[in-house]
Amino acid sequence: MDLQRWDRAKELVGSTFELTTLIQKRCRELVKGKQRKLVDLESRNPIQIALEEILQGKIHLAPPPPPEVMEEMATAAPERRRDEGTQSGGTSIEVKID
Repeated sequence: MDLQRWDRAKELVGSTFELTTLIQKRCRELVKGKQRKLVDLESRNPIQIALEEILQGKIHLAPPPPPEVMEEMATAAPERRRDEGTQSGGTSIEVKID
């Protein structure tokens, strides 16, 4: 992987943690076949596809929910949090596709 491209993507997303989270989430979508790739790239490597989508501005992390929603999620039943894909007391990270 080209480190210059990685650094440019990190600048676009904000931090290494957010970049790796976004790539991981997007790779999962691509591998499971939930979404088609949004860039014209010959590579079939989901990491390279996700990185190129970030560099082209096709995907980004969704902003966190408002505080009211966070409070509601924190007081929700444990079964509901499990169904929504969150861990106890945590929040999910969503991929926003433009």
